[in-house]
Amino acid sequence: MKNPFNPTFGDVPQIFLKNNADSELHKIINMIVDSDYARSIFITGVRGMGKTSLMMSVSEYFEKNSGYYIVDLINKEGIVNSLVRLLASQVGSQLQKTLRDITAFSIDSPLGGISINKHNEASNIDVALNELMAGIEKQHKRVLITLDEVDNSKPIRDFVQIFSSLKRKKYPVYLVMTGLPDLVLNLQNDDKLTFLLRSDKVVVKPLQKLDIFNTYLRIFKCDSNVATRMAQMTKGYSYAFQLLGYLLFDHVQDQVPNMVDVDAIAPDYKNYLYNNAYQKIFAEMSDMDRKYLYAVCGNHKLDEVAKIMGKSNVFVAQYRRRALERHLIVPTKLGYVSFTLPYFENYLNETKNVDSIFYLGY
Repeated sequence: MKNPFNPTFGDVPQIFLKNNADSELHKIINMIVDSDYARSIFITGVRGMGKTSLMMSVSEYFEKNSGYYIVDLINKEGIVNSLVRLLASQVGSQLQKTLRDITAFSIDSPLGGISINKHNEASNIDVALNELMAGIEKQHKRVLITLDEVDNSKPIRDFVQIFSSLKRKKYPVYLVMTGLPDLVLNLQNDDKLTFLLRSDKVVVKPLQKLDIFNTYLRIFKCDSNVATRMAQMTKGYSYAFQLLGYLLFDHVQDQVPNMVDVDAIAPDYKNYLYNNAYQKIFAEMSDMDRKYLYAVCGNHKLDEVAKIMGKSNVFVAQYRRRALERHLIVPTKLGYVSFTLPYFENYLNETKNVDSIFYLGY
């Protein structure tokens, strides 16, 4: 039997738990279907939580609806160029012949605009998009644009300004984006893109442990104690659920796993978590963010964290808020927090251990 688990980032796995994702999927679908105006939606959450899978599920849903043109974009130079070409190829517009004559798109023109250079005459990408959208509107159809891993880069800013122009003209266009919490906030707070602050935001939540338990029980046909322990080892983290299942499936080779098997793969499980997810999360934090998380280790109250850091409660509170926004911690009881990711506290301790391969997060 082929391994049904897939810990690869960005893929929709064969086993895709739709507990919270199902409600989030319908929430986004309803936002689009029920809206008569252009709308932008962010899907956000910690790395490995299933943002891309959720966005792809939205795209797949609307691909079955003939009333929508779907354009999946990549965050790179020439993104506006790609939008026009991909949309025109679907619409079957008369613009296609014109677009085939285009030799180069220039994002940075001397006039500061976004222009198209052609063999025969100068044109502007705004004109091309307006003609496309006007034609789509006459067809009584809509456009859904999906964009993975947004940040505050120039290609994204250029694209979002184009989307804003389409939005002001009340064209039927909808934008679904994924991004890490920090990067989404940076983009929303850009002086020229503050309209994004009014975007809807869907935070991908952890998987339900009961669903994880039932899935492991069904796939492995193991003892309930084994499935319970495995579910607890994931803490609802989507990547961890796929990773643990993948490693155990390969380890037992169609045999029924027991606690000894789980113990055997636990070191590899932690190392993959650290190497493939946590090191990237750690690298994206500031030194003070890291100091806050170090101080939290050991289940310390806010007052104790402030003493460890040598800072005031007010100062520490802002880094507590930043960790909450990143979905790295959750409040437990008054003044206390706990880590959301499995073995993340262990990873932090490894980054302080000079004998560890993860020392200083490298």
